[in-house]
Amino acid sequence: MRKIIIILFLSVVYSLQGAIINEKLYRKAETHFENREWSEALSMYNILLIENPKEVKLYVSSVVAASYKEAPQSVMHYVELSERNGVSLDSLFIGVNALTMAHRKSKIYENMLLLIKKEQPWLKKLINTYLLRFYRFRNDAPRIVEISDELLEMFPDDERLLKLKGDALLEQGEELQSFDCYKRIYQKDSTNRDALIFLGNFMYNRGIEQLKELEMHYDSLMSPTRMQYASYEWEKNRILDTDFREAASYLEKADKQYTTPYLRKTLYSIYTRLAEIGKAEMILDESKSRKKSP
Repeated sequence: MRKIIIILFLSVVYSLQGAIINEKLYRKAETHFENREWSEALSMYNILLIENPKEVKLYVSSVVAASYKEAPQSVMHYVELSERNGVSLDSLFIGVNALTMAHRKSKIYENMLLLIKKEQPWLKKLINTYLLRFYRFRNDAPRIVEISDELLEMFPDDERLLKLKGDALLEQGEELQSFDCYKRIYQKDSTNRDALIFLGNFMYNRGIEQLKELEMHYDSLMSPTRMQYASYEWEKNRILDTDFREAASYLEKADKQYTTPYLRKTLYSIYTRLAEIGKAEMILDESKSRKKSP
């Protein structure tokens, strides 16, 4: 099965490449590769590269074989050779990624990128772009945050990077830091729907949790004094006037762009808590009219 996958990979990715000089030697090299005879395969790839200095698939197989041998200097040799011979790094990266995925050895691809980033720091932007794509595919939240931070040093206003970082932080349970990322997006673009919904939901959920804690604490009092009741009312009003009103301001903007049942439900909950009866009834009336319309 693996052999079939590799053959398909080579035929698709390199369909635009010319025929290799010395096909017989190439087939032998590939046989050694498939048999995991890395040294023998590399010896033949070296000969083939002299005759075919621009063949991407030869560099791809050489990099992967050298990686299996755990020979980073050899990996860099083939990367640098490809650069000197005018081979596109994008083609090399795509090829290595596809071949290592077929082998279920994606760590080889990651290590190659990290090695090039270390040895050729002037390619940091390009390498980080590929690393970020790789870590997103792997759903590696800590690495997404790390690479996003490095890219944000160069592109601090990039909303896509801020969103990727914010989502990764949220996945790690870093809700406040995630909020900060989406707040930065909102500050740069107050119409960004993702930011509006995230910030609105964050403030709404925080307000709900704070009210629950406040009410639990008040209910635990055996005989609350007037002072304690006044303190309870003051804190409840503070939560309503800050978290809930801020949540409403974000979600109302998102709702004006286009509404969803979830948005309507959340806004209705906010309005009823804020005693804004007119707005709450308007949502109910609109919901009823939608149900009646064919």
